[in-house]
Amino acid sequence: MKKLFSFLLILSLPYILFAQNSNVTESDTIIENYQLSAVSDTIPNFDAFADDVPLDITLKYDITSFIRNKKEGEYIDALMEIHYDNNHTQTKNIRLKARGNFRRGHCLFPPIYLNFKTDPIENKSLKGAKRIKLVTHCSTSKAYEIYVLKEYLAYKLYNILTDKSFRVKLLNITYIDTGKKKKNYQQYGFLIEPIEILAERSKTTEVDPTIIRKENVIEEDVDRVALFQYMIANTDWRIKGGHNTKYLKSLTEVTNQVISVPYDFDFSGFVGTNYSHPQSWSNVENVSDREYLGYCRDNDLAYLNNIRKFEEKKDEILETINSFSYLHERERKYLNNYIAGFFSRLERPENFIKTLKSECRTRVDF
Repeated sequence: MKKLFSFLLILSLPYILFAQNSNVTESDTIIENYQLSAVSDTIPNFDAFADDVPLDITLKYDITSFIRNKKEGEYIDALMEIHYDNNHTQTKNIRLKARGNFRRGHCLFPPIYLNFKTDPIENKSLKGAKRIKLVTHCSTSKAYEIYVLKEYLAYKLYNILTDKSFRVKLLNITYIDTGKKKKNYQQYGFLIEPIEILAERSKTTEVDPTIIRKENVIEEDVDRVALFQYMIANTDWRIKGGHNTKYLKSLTEVTNQVISVPYDFDFSGFVGTNYSHPQSWSNVENVSDREYLGYCRDNDLAYLNNIRKFEEKKDEILETINSFSYLHERERKYLNNYIAGFFSRLERPENFIKTLKSECRTRVDF
C-alpha cells in the first residue's frame, strides 16, 4: 500500500484515496483515515519505485503529431491520468517530448520525457524533479513489449548489486490519441528514477561526464558496472563522455572521485532487441556474446573481490528473473539460462580472471 501512495506523491496528488487493487487489505480503513489529508503532510517519505506491481495510467495527447515530429524532440501538451482502487482517477497536466538519440529516429513510439515544470512536484522528498524518463514500447508488436519488460528487469538486477543505481516503476499505459487518427494503444512502460532523486538519497551530486577520466572513477564501482555489463552482454557503454553512464560525487567526503551509474540496456544481449548491435569499440560480432570492457587491474585480487560480490547475489538475481511473472515462462527460462551461463564462468575464477585480463581496457580514453 505505502509503495503505491508514493507514486501519487511524485505526481503531487492532493489527496490519498486508494489501494492498488481489490485484494489489498485494510483499504477501507486507509481511505477513511486519509481521505481528507494532504499527501505531502501525511506520507512524505515513502518509496515510489519499490515494487514490481504495474500502476495503471492514461496518457492523452496528439499522438499523430507526436509521431510525425518526434525527431525534433519538441514538447507538446498532454493529460496524464492515474487510475487506482478501480473507481478513482487523478489527473495531471503535463508536457512531454520524445527522447533518445537512436530510438527517437528508429521507434514509432520513442522513449518520452514527462515534464512537470508547469505543474511542479510539491513533496519535499521529490522537490526539483521537473521531468521523469518514461521508457516506451518502440513499436506496437508483441516483441517490443517483451523488450520493455526485459530492459526493466535489467535495471532491477543492477538494483540488487547496489543502491547507487536507477530504480524503476512498471506501468500499464493506455495511450489515447487526441489527434486526427484517433488511434489508441495499451502497452507496458516504465519510469526511471530522476538523477536528482538518486543523488539526494545517496548524498551525492551529479558530475559533468565530459570531465571524467580513468583516474576519477572509483575502482570498486566502475568494476562492478563493467562486470554487470559483461553479465548482460552490453557493449553500449563506456567511461569516456559518460556514454550511457552517469557520475555522482559524494557530498559527505572530500574527494575528486566519482561513482559510475549505468543506464539504457536495450542494446544488451539480455534484452536482445532486433535493432541492437555491438558498438564500434567492441570486438564481439553478436550482441549475445560477452566482452569485458572494464579497466585492466594489476592486482588479481581486485577482479576476485568483484567476482565474489556477484556470486553472493547469484541466488537473488536468478530468483528475480524466475519470479518476474510479467514475462512468459519461456522468456524467463531463456534469461535464467543466459545469466546462469555467466555464473558458471565464475566457478573457475582463475580461468575467468584470465579472460577478463585478456579483454580489459588499458586506454585511459575508453
